[in-house]
Amino acid sequence: MSKITLGIIVAGLLWFSYSSVSAVYPFNWSTLTKYYKLFLDGMVTTLQLSVIALALAVIVGIAVALARDSKVNLLRDAGTLYVWFFRNMPLLVVILLVYYGFGSAVNVDRFWAGVISLSLFEGAYVGEIFRAGIDAVPSGEKEAGEAMGLYKSQIMFSIVFPQAFRISIPPLIGQLVTLIKDSSLVSVIALGDLTMKARQVGTQTLAVFEAYIVLAACYLVMTSLVSLAGRILERRLAIP
Repeated sequence: MSKITLGIIVAGLLWFSYSSVSAVYPFNWSTLTKYYKLFLDGMVTTLQLSVIALALAVIVGIAVALARDSKVNLLRDAGTLYVWFFRNMPLLVVILLVYYGFGSAVNVDRFWAGVISLSLFEGAYVGEIFRAGIDAVPSGEKEAGEAMGLYKSQIMFSIVFPQAFRISIPPLIGQLVTLIKDSSLVSVIALGDLTMKARQVGTQTLAVFEAYIVLAACYLVMTSLVSLAGRILERRLAIP
């Protein structure tokens, strides 16, 4: 089935669903047009939050991957413990712990509480992505570096890691898409992201259903554009 055919089928199903619901629910789209700036502000905040959190998650992930690949037992155990903790902890709980837990002792801004929570949580997954990328580099590359008399640190950062990063780009793009979706949970700490703005619009206008339809459409647009950009990047870098 071609993408065009699939798109037509999906569009038809969406139109049929909308027509069926509109027969019993009076949609009021005109009310939402006055609040488009709130949705735009929410999208900007969500994208800023996601991009900054991913950048920090990459730094955390690199440290975790190197720790788990280390021959020092303490570092390897620390990396393993980090991954175990955050991969088995709900993101919502992490956000609440950072904002209401640490925030009770140290004044934490809502935006940065969201960034810290997402970067710590996603760092565990990014670390596993990098570790898989490091493992995917042929052992012959490391042996060649050793034959050249390079130190282990030089082999890692000059030979292994650049290739591992290149291999890791596709799953990193996928992780960014996941991060954008997960960022909706920061609305529980009243951060003005897209989800929070949609909730505000729905409350003020009583057009709750319409506000959440727009919310869903905005997330679909953002994640689809990120996925498309990722595919273009993969082709330009000729990633297999």
